[in-house]
Amino acid sequence: MSDWRKDNFPRPRARLPLDAEDWSWHEDRTSSQRESDLNNRTALDREAPRAENYRPGSSRPPGTKSKSGRPVPRMPKSRPETQVRSKGMTLAGTLLILGLTVLAFAGGKLFGRVEEPSTSPPVETVAQTVPAPQLAAAAPELKPVDETRIALPATFERPPIVCLDPGHGGEDRGFARFFENGIPAMEESMLVLEQAWDLEARLQQRGYKVVMTRETDTAVNVDGRDVNGDGRTAAHDAPRSNRNKNLDELQSRINVCNTADADLLVSMHVNGYSTGGPHGFETWFTRERPFGDRNAVFATLAYAHLKEQLAKADYVLPAEDERGVLPDTTADVQMEHSLFRHFIMTGPEVPGVVTASKMPGAIVEALFASNDGDAAVLSTPEGRNAIVTAYEHAIVEYFERYPPEAK
Repeated sequence: MSDWRKDNFPRPRARLPLDAEDWSWHEDRTSSQRESDLNNRTALDREAPRAENYRPGSSRPPGTKSKSGRPVPRMPKSRPETQVRSKGMTLAGTLLILGLTVLAFAGGKLFGRVEEPSTSPPVETVAQTVPAPQLAAAAPELKPVDETRIALPATFERPPIVCLDPGHGGEDRGFARFFENGIPAMEESMLVLEQAWDLEARLQQRGYKVVMTRETDTAVNVDGRDVNGDGRTAAHDAPRSNRNKNLDELQSRINVCNTADADLLVSMHVNGYSTGGPHGFETWFTRERPFGDRNAVFATLAYAHLKEQLAKADYVLPAEDERGVLPDTTADVQMEHSLFRHFIMTGPEVPGVVTASKMPGAIVEALFASNDGDAAVLSTPEGRNAIVTAYEHAIVEYFERYPPEAK
């Protein structure tokens, strides 16, 4: 919830490799190049002076002498009698071979390689014995998650309708815990949205109907409309104040729940403070409503299940550090505006300013992102699972006590 109380509002495939290229032209080019290299070496050997005394493989460079100062003897190189000894003929032959090689390469690239028909039986080559290059295997097909529905209790005349309200979103990041160089390492708006996604899936598996005030990281009143009908929007806010903007945003969320005719409203938050000292979890409810007792029951269930599930994740608070289940009249929501005595999401109607929610609910603050120990729990899969499980069990137990009636 961070410090929203100052404003009198609840803060509350692997990529596949490229296809293997056709390198078959390279074999022809290699054989032609090999013949050219032989002719070149023959010409060079014929032109080289006999006195160089350089042995292939010797570390001594051409023209050097042995330690005794004498030239190193070398065996004469035998030459076949049919070898052409004319410089002109050798040069012409070399150029002809190189020209044909270039022409063959260009022709293959431009027009494609055409295989000559052969009447002789195919000869197995090295290239034929090498298996064709295989593309990387596609990602294995994921097995579908078991989504077997849990049967609703016989006492339910219909599925419960739960309205999940993940706090903040869009420009309003809620409480942000920063890492280094101004980079947020943890933001309330995304933490609670991820929890709401998980909780929605679990409740739907139980046969519940779920509506979310926001399903993405955006504000609900993204267009900045005058939702509460008081004739004022964010454009009327004084400098460094979001009073009208927040009123329209919160009314948008209440309207989503009311339109869905929800049976329960769950406002989901994590806490934050200007220092790292405060820690733990707490729940808030409004007693001054026709269903104030049910508000208190759900807030108590949410707190109890948070305590139970977080203990399984090795998060246990001393009794003196527990924050408890709190009526919103004990929060200082009147600090700036005496008009509000309650948190808006769960509070009563304020004529001309707030149209109240029509169902029981509570505001849950699951740990302090501003505290190092709490943030460590929030960042682990075990901690996140504990929080979502606590929400789930609290909601299930609430409807066991108050089964939804036919409408």
